Order: sequence, then C-alpha cells, then structure tokens
Amino acid sequence: MNILGIFGAIDWDSHKRIDEETGTYTSVHDSGATLFINGKLICNISEERLTRYKFEGNFPYKSIDYCLSLGNITGEEIDIVYMPHLPCYMFNKQKEDGTLDNIIKSLFPNSMFRTVSHHLCHAASSIFTSNFEEGTFFTLDGTGSGIFNPISKEPILFENHSIGYFNKSKKIIRFFPGLVNSNYFGAYHFNNSRNIYLEKTKKNSKFITDEGTLSGKIMGLSAYGNYKNSKEWKEYIISDDYDMPFVTFFENKNNIELSPEDKASVLQKNFESALLDYLLKLKSKTYLDTKICFAGGCFLNVLSNTLIKKSKIFEDMHIPPFTNDSGISFGAAAYAAFIHENKFDFKISTNIALMSKKYSNKEIEICLKSFNLKYKKYDNFKKICDFTAEKLNKNKIIGWFQNSSESGPRALGSRSIFMNPSYKDNKNILNSRVKHREYWRPFGGIILEEYISNYFEESFISPYMLYSYLVKKDKKEKIPAIIHEDNTCRVQTMTNIQHPETYELLNSFYKISEIPVILNTSFNDNGHPIVESPNDAIMSFLNMDIDYLIIGNFIISKKENYRIGFKYE
Repeated sequence: MNILGIFGAIDWDSHKRIDEETGTYTSVHDSGATLFINGKLICNISEERLTRYKFEGNFPYKSIDYCLSLGNITGEEIDIVYMPHLPCYMFNKQKEDGTLDNIIKSLFPNSMFRTVSHHLCHAASSIFTSNFEEGTFFTLDGTGSGIFNPISKEPILFENHSIGYFNKSKKIIRFFPGLVNSNYFGAYHFNNSRNIYLEKTKKNSKFITDEGTLSGKIMGLSAYGNYKNSKEWKEYIISDDYDMPFVTFFENKNNIELSPEDKASVLQKNFESALLDYLLKLKSKTYLDTKICFAGGCFLNVLSNTLIKKSKIFEDMHIPPFTNDSGISFGAAAYAAFIHENKFDFKISTNIALMSKKYSNKEIEICLKSFNLKYKKYDNFKKICDFTAEKLNKNKIIGWFQNSSESGPRALGSRSIFMNPSYKDNKNILNSRVKHREYWRPFGGIILEEYISNYFEESFISPYMLYSYLVKKDKKEKIPAIIHEDNTCRVQTMTNIQHPETYELLNSFYKISEIPVILNTSFNDNGHPIVESPNDAIMSFLNMDIDYLIIGNFIISKKENYRIGFKYE
C-alpha cells in the first residue's frame, strides 16, 4: 500500500501572512511530505529544503515529487493521502468549499483522502519513532487544529496541548484534547520572545522575516540575564479546579523595567518551571505513564527538555528530531499506515533523523564539474577524515556534506559546518563572519558517545541535540567555543552506527587533538534553509566564509576556487 502524508497551505500564498479577501491570518510553516510503501518509510522531506525559502509553508509540490521519485511511483499509484489540519481559517474554508478535495484528486486520482487532527499527527511522529510498545504521549505547541466562527472568521477553539495513550500491538491510540483556553505554553513563549527580541535589537516588526527562530534566539539570550532580578519572577498558576489540572499564564507588569536579558531569563524560567509543574500534576493524576512520547514545537526548547529529563519523573522519554511541524507529515503518514495496513511493522532506523535521499559520488561529481571547480577525490574515506581533522586542528572552517540530510531543524552531522571547539573566538567568528547571527547565540557540539561523562556533568545520550549539558570545570579550557554563558552546551552524542561518516571524522580529530568534540552548526547562512543537495552545498560554500567543502568523497578548497561576486541564484 502506498501512503502519503502531506502538510502545507492548500490554495493560497502562505508567505503573505494575511489573506486579502478574508483578512485572516494565513501563515503556515514547515510544509513537507512523507511516503510509506507497504509499511516501509521511503522518505520525509521539508519543502523549504527544495524551494530554498526558509520555513516554507506553501503546498509541498516539490516534496511530493521528491518522495514519488525516491519511491519510483507516480501520483496515480498513491492509495491513501493523510493531511494534518492547518491552524488557520483558510484551511477550513478550502476544505468546506471543495478546493482541497479537488487539488488532492487532481494529483492522486486513485487515492482515499483524509484530514486528521494536527496534534494527533504530532503525537504519531513521536510514537512511531520511539521504541516504546506502549505508553503515553504529550503534545504541546502554539496552535493546532482550529474551529472558527463562520461570520467573524475568528478562532473559537484551537489545539495547543493534547494527551493520550498508545499501544502499538493492540492498535490503540486514545487521544484526549486538553482543556480549552488553558496551557498556552507556545503562545506565551513566542509572544514574549517576539517583544523581547524587538526591544533588544531595536528592529521594526515589519522587517522580521524569521519569526520561526525567535523563541530559540531568546532562549539563548536567557543565559545572559538573571530571573532573580525580577521583583516576582513567577508568571503562572496551576489550577486543580477540574480533574485535569491546567496552567494559566499572566503578565507581571512589575518587571517592565527589566533589561531584555533579564526578561528573557524570567520568560525561560517560567516556561520550564510551569511545564515541569504541569507534568508532575498530570503524572500524579495518572494521565501520564512512566514512558512518554513528547511532540510539538515547544519541545525544541533544550533547557526545558533537560529539566524534565533530569527530574526523572519519567522512566524513559522520547522526543523526535523533527518535533516541530517539519515532522508532522511523517506523523500523518505513519498514523495512516498504522490504521490501514493489515500489518504495520515499521522498524526504527538507527538514526531516525536521516529520512531523505542519499546522493551518490557520481551525482556529486557531475555537480562539481558543472561549477568548473577544482577538487580532489579520494576512494579511501578515512583519508578524507584525516585531512579534515588536520584542517580543523589548524582552525579552518569546514562545510560537511555526507549521508542523507537531516529531518527537522537541527544539523546532526550530515549537513553541518564544523570548527575546532578549543578556540574561544570561534563562536564570534562563526556568528559574525559565517552565519551572520546575533552575538549571543551559542553553538552546539558533537561528541563521541563514550566520552560524554568525561566532559559533562550529565551522562544520558542525546543523539538529536535536544538536551543541554553542564560542562565539567576541568574541561572548560578544552571546548570554550561551545560553552554558553551559563556554562552549558547543547550536545549531540555520536556512535558509529548512528552516523559512520561523522563518527570517523570525530575519531580522526580526537587522535590529533585529544578532544573528542567538534563544534557543529547547520550548513546554511542566516535566513536560508539548511542545504539539501550538492548544488545547494556548493552555492553556499562559494558564498560563505568557509575554507573547505567536504562533500561525499571530494575535497574542495576555497583558496583554489575563490570567486568574487558569486551570488545565490
């Protein structure tokens, strides 16, 4: 059975944000597609990686073609299409007037089509990438499925938090939407982040084009502030008026004179404390079990993730690498396969982040020749890793393109920019010269899993860079470039099974430097999506201040291929 999950604006331009005809908010982000064939995952891809428009939300035509091509099938051969609800009035309108059905029918004439709860698809993205046979799930984001007033077109009800139980072998997913008008964690963090960012940067709100990054930016800024400077930092209450507890956030006007840094610290403290308190309440009332699957954009917050992990209120917890909307098409497709396949035996990959196409050395070389670049090719990949490690040890900046691209917003060793973590100035060099980002934003690190307890106070694994670790005092001089203001580091643990190419490089670097850690950031400039194809990688390499591009079995030097005035096309 051929099953497709899709997510994206149906028949409008989501880039405009406001529809001229209805006057309603129409912004959608992280559209994409996922294909399963006979219960086997073929591909998951975000549309932004193909259109090269950051946070692309328009209908995923390119992603659909990408998936069909990898599956070697046509649209006529798709049996089932599942689509999560979009959190805007336009989706409901297009669904009711038949536009949605007509578009799907034109693309997949022989398919059965269903729309599904936004939060259920989030939950499925975590459930079916976990190794749990049974457990509970918890979804938390800004907005999910919505019900709108047909006259005013204003939302009456939105999903923003959902809880449930699953049992894979018994084919059970029980879904309990949370209490209405409560638990606005996503809105609380985003709206305050936006205000703090505008105050900190003095920017005009009209010119902010990367709102999807604001919560992450302010999470980083929070380390520079002190919530204890607040007259009263707590901005939430937990109510037990009903059987199911709920959180209400409020505005503390006593803190209006705080610096942006202190406001960021207050915001982060409230967010993570409220979330932990809420989870403790839910667990005490048996809504949540000892094993839990988290999903939704709120779980990109590595500080709150770490607090929950260290609290040990759950025996085991799972967060997928694409916990935001970039993974929701996967959730839709996996849920459809779970429901409709007679035997859905989806196997968890050794690295669930790697769900897209793997480009061959032949494809890469054709692309290199099309740019008339000078390059060196090595059949022995260890030699490439030894060369790269030597250049990293000499503090060169490396663009790294290996294996399949990562699903989700984190670069995890496939589409990365690497630097030596032992030079403190490398953080500023990357932020100012290469990534063109705000000075306060930190960089993460990849570490050989077997050395994690040598460098950090925490020893739990973090294969998808979703946790933050406290750096041991005797290791601060070893990796200063990736230590944040609060002495923490966002870490990815690496094994040979998880990513053999990057593991080989880490070992080579360790032998030269005696440091089992490499500074890692995503292979893209500010405002651009992470690179997907060899063409994207080469264009980014030529435009960015990067010394070497290591792509497949090829090495390209910027010094040998310097071009003045080369621009993105």
